[in-house]
Amino acid sequence: MIAESPFVLRVPIDVSQVPDFTPGQRISVLARSRQGYHEHRLVTFETQDNVTVTFQLEQVPESLRVLIGPGTATPSDLRNLQTPFVIVPPSAWQASAEVELPAIRVSIWDWWWWQHWRQSFNVTGRVVNEYGRPVAGAAVSAFDVDAWWCWTTREQVGSAVTESDGSFFIEFARCCGWRPSWWWATRDWQVDAELMEKITSFVYQYPELSLPAADANYAPSLEIFQPLLTSRTRPLPPRIAATLSQAGKTIDPAALEPIRERLVEILPRRFPLPVWPWSEWSPWEDCGANLIFRVTETQGNETAVLVDEGPVSARWDIPTRFDVTLFAREATCSRASADWTLVDHLFPQALSISTGQKQQEPSAGILSPPLLNSSSFGCGSME
Repeated sequence: MIAESPFVLRVPIDVSQVPDFTPGQRISVLARSRQGYHEHRLVTFETQDNVTVTFQLEQVPESLRVLIGPGTATPSDLRNLQTPFVIVPPSAWQASAEVELPAIRVSIWDWWWWQHWRQSFNVTGRVVNEYGRPVAGAAVSAFDVDAWWCWTTREQVGSAVTESDGSFFIEFARCCGWRPSWWWATRDWQVDAELMEKITSFVYQYPELSLPAADANYAPSLEIFQPLLTSRTRPLPPRIAATLSQAGKTIDPAALEPIRERLVEILPRRFPLPVWPWSEWSPWEDCGANLIFRVTETQGNETAVLVDEGPVSARWDIPTRFDVTLFAREATCSRASADWTLVDHLFPQALSISTGQKQQEPSAGILSPPLLNSSSFGCGSME
């Protein structure tokens, strides 16, 4: 912004309540308007005295919002985090072209939250085949998965390629403290058939409960729960009835807890997976990770899927340092180990010629197939 800008906004930041303050602490400050004005400042505090951030504007915005957050927060993060902010109306500049706001105070809670809003994870692992032998050169993708009833959403958090011993390492970070509506709206929801089957078979323990199935292309909706919620003679509380009246519209995830509590009273207890409504659910405030993996192996123009996990196989709330072994399923190959016969064992030269494999000496006294590896053959797609 040019120095001659006619309008000036000064925003003092108060960190006097910050516990265990050390010099060099940093805070992100963002000013943004509906008209597109956007300025970001990174402020360093050497003492606990107030620091004033100055913004220069060429014109008075219709509405200006000033947000603060941890020093690691990007402008995009600040727009979507549950974080302190003030709104500056256009009338603030009626008396003067220079406006100074009351200090925005960083509370003890805000500071604690900022230190925990991002969590880092280190995932180590190995990919092995059904015989325990390492699978080298495979592409490993890790996904964080969330489930709301039978709908699931996944986000890729990292990827790696396995070493010669089948090992891999993935490092990623998870952030939390988002606005619930933003978190929900940015997710791609899909019905998971395996999870839906588990839920329906579990609920049908009680034949009197009515539960329609969700179509594969059916977006998340509260309509599916209306038969369940009205299956009891006790009338619905007004708060739940009002939420259900929004069925077919955009779901407000912050309003789901009363419905969850009512469903828990109706549904069979102890569902084996920690999904809503059996488990409390506010992923926008949870920096944890629920991991599933997909492993592929590419040869030429063909890709074989060796591991393809769904939400039912998820590892829920993993620790920040996590180790996993992934077992690759057998790929569809031009010659599979199932084709091995006693003739192959007794005459390995014929096998070597027909497959191009290096001849291997059989172990004395043991009838076992030649050591096969998915990378020894041209494999078709496993999908």
